[in-house]
Amino acid sequence: MIQKSRMPGTRWLQAGAFCLSLLVGLAGSSLAADEAELIVELGREAIYEGESVRYRVTLNHVENPSPPQLEALDTDFEVKPAGERSLNSHRVTIINGRRSEIRRFGRAYDYLLTPRRAGILEIPAPVAQVDGRLLRGRALTLEVVAPQDQDTVVLEIRSDRESVYPMQQFTVTLHVGIKALPEPLSSRHPIELLQQLNRRVPLPALAVPWVDDDKLPGGVKPERSWRKWLENLQSRSGAGFSLNNLGNSSVFSLFDERPMAFLPPSGRVEKKDQAGVDAQYWNFEFARTFTPHQLGSLSFGPVTLKGTFVTEVNSQNEATTRQIYAVARPLVVTAKDVPSDGRPKSYIGAIGQFEVTNRLAPTRAKVGDPLTLTVTLRGQGTLEAARAPDLAQIPAVTDQFRVYEATEETREGQRQFTYSLRPLQAGTVEFPPIPLSYFDVRQEKFITLRSEPISLVVEEAEQLDDDEIALAATGNGRRAAIEASQDGLLANINDPSVLVDQSVDAPRWFLLFACMGGGYVVVLVVSDHVRQFFGDGDLQRRRLAPGRARRRLQEAGAQVQGGQLRGAVDALGGALIGLVADVAGIEESGLTSAEVEMQLRNMGVETEAVRRMSELLEMCDGVRYGASHSALQGLDDDTRLLLEELISILKRKKFL
Repeated sequence: MIQKSRMPGTRWLQAGAFCLSLLVGLAGSSLAADEAELIVELGREAIYEGESVRYRVTLNHVENPSPPQLEALDTDFEVKPAGERSLNSHRVTIINGRRSEIRRFGRAYDYLLTPRRAGILEIPAPVAQVDGRLLRGRALTLEVVAPQDQDTVVLEIRSDRESVYPMQQFTVTLHVGIKALPEPLSSRHPIELLQQLNRRVPLPALAVPWVDDDKLPGGVKPERSWRKWLENLQSRSGAGFSLNNLGNSSVFSLFDERPMAFLPPSGRVEKKDQAGVDAQYWNFEFARTFTPHQLGSLSFGPVTLKGTFVTEVNSQNEATTRQIYAVARPLVVTAKDVPSDGRPKSYIGAIGQFEVTNRLAPTRAKVGDPLTLTVTLRGQGTLEAARAPDLAQIPAVTDQFRVYEATEETREGQRQFTYSLRPLQAGTVEFPPIPLSYFDVRQEKFITLRSEPISLVVEEAEQLDDDEIALAATGNGRRAAIEASQDGLLANINDPSVLVDQSVDAPRWFLLFACMGGGYVVVLVVSDHVRQFFGDGDLQRRRLAPGRARRRLQEAGAQVQGGQLRGAVDALGGALIGLVADVAGIEESGLTSAEVEMQLRNMGVETEAVRRMSELLEMCDGVRYGASHSALQGLDDDTRLLLEELISILKRKKFL
């Protein structure tokens, strides 16, 4: 029998080698985990044409991130920033006496992607510059489903003007055409009929971008806020369209899961159907008026509609329904500059409707004395854009006055131009009218205003003869000889008590310099902390979040006392949503209850607190359009308790 011998210690050498390789592998994986990376996420894998999808680019383990480069996406997508938040965090945990640190640093950038066409689209990989090297993410694919080929529901966006001037109102109208049913039901209202046949059918869902004031094109202001606009469109019967999912998370959804219904005025129109045959349609119009304040292209849309519609009803009152998805293409309204033809030289750049007044003070002066001329422009329009009239180009002014450059100021709905003038000749002088031209958007033409003439009296300036000029007298008229003073440097001082020892006190000066040095160090430390606090906008926002939320709760209580119930509901919900947005470092406007719930879960907030948050936001949304004292009873107390609990949780988790 042959026996194989093993060298002493071989087993321990192999075990040691295994442990060493394991430690090296762990260290390598730890280093790899801390390497800078670009993470890409997509909200959904498939959407309908006209819808938008959330796209997130995260730069992880990057100390000084800069926004990623997304130019490659412009071919197939319209890209809009949707907020960003800091990932900087440092958490220390001690479990069973073992201390561990978790550091995260970087930034997450959110975008909304709207496809320009249907099909299977590739979202190119984003890139970012990090410490002089290029970081690249991964490419994703998105399925974009084209609208159905149908003529049951037709959407169209129209404007009463294709182009407008700044400050010129225009109205954008969404037309929803629903094909009338065959006889004998052609006179029946299609939306109300749908609800009568089956109340469990969800409302047709419209997604209209310009409903939200915060998502309007840049430089556009609505005539009325979205709440005021929708008040007159709310359906009392419950039949209608849902708009942007408003009210979807409400107290009413606990019973029938129905969002708020909006039903605009409707009428019957005749138009061509898909076969080119004249057909009757029910036309619903959502019209909203806007005012542009700057030049540029203003895009409205696209608008999408998803819902179930009745196509026919048999003799047994059995309806044939069809799921329909329809899209209205975007509409572009151009805000253009005023015409150059016929533009007067006195045009000051103002657009709107104005009036002018002027004032000169004083009205009695001498040649060369300073005068103040104030020209005030009042009215509705682009006051900030108005320029001061150039008085140097008016001969009637420069012949009689020296003109200095004007100062400009806008306050309390008026624009003031202040000039400094000096009269050049004596006499009774009339300051001439000043022409000011603006563009009137109602008449679409230039209007020239003229200020009122002002009379003033100018006297000759006084002149002194040579013998009137005062000189210092020497007593006998002769120059005094220069004599040396025997009294030292302090002439005319007889009291020796004012004299002090002027020798240098070295210890005192050293002590003073030491105090100054210490004070300088203290100032440096304090300024560094202040700079860190105010320089980090996210940190400052997080630290101020609890106080801001509590103030909004106080405002809600004041609004309840003042009878402003809807404002109180908005303040209650806003306090909770604002707290989450401030802590997460994201935009508060447009934040839904589902997104709030997601943010809280990402922060590690307990499930019970998240559930209570969701229920409170549902209650706030539910009473928004039907607020009463009974509906608000106890809601403010529940909100205050939940707010304090959330603040405590977020402080415990080192978010505050």
